[in-house]
Amino acid sequence: AGLQRAKETGPIGSTQRLVAYHEAGHAVMALLTPKFDAVSKVSIIPRSSALGGFTLFTPTDEQLESGLYTKRYLLDQIAVALGGYVGEEIVYGEDEVTTSASDDLQKERRPSRCM
Repeated sequence: AGLQRAKETGPIGSTQRLVAYHEAGHAVMALLTPKFDAVSKVSIIPRSSALGGFTLFTPTDEQLESGLYTKRYLLDQIAVALGGYVGEEIVYGEDEVTTSASDDLQKERRPSRCM
């Protein structure tokens, strides 16, 4: 379905390309973080009025049941959030990182405060 939709909509524009690198940064960072949640879906198709896509992670059943998070897990969560920033920075350079990277960091304020 995804490939078919891509064929129907034609080549991706520069904004979607940026979003793709950003979301890929989250996904790659999660894959490189051994005990972090599994990546279950990555999309560059906006689902609301927001500009970007999303990366969906699936926590383990144990994590869902307990609701308890270790300091290591919270640090990993922050690192994965920074993956979007790094994805943009690698491709576009430090001066071209967008506000979506800043938004990711704002979302991670809560976990960092839990520590």
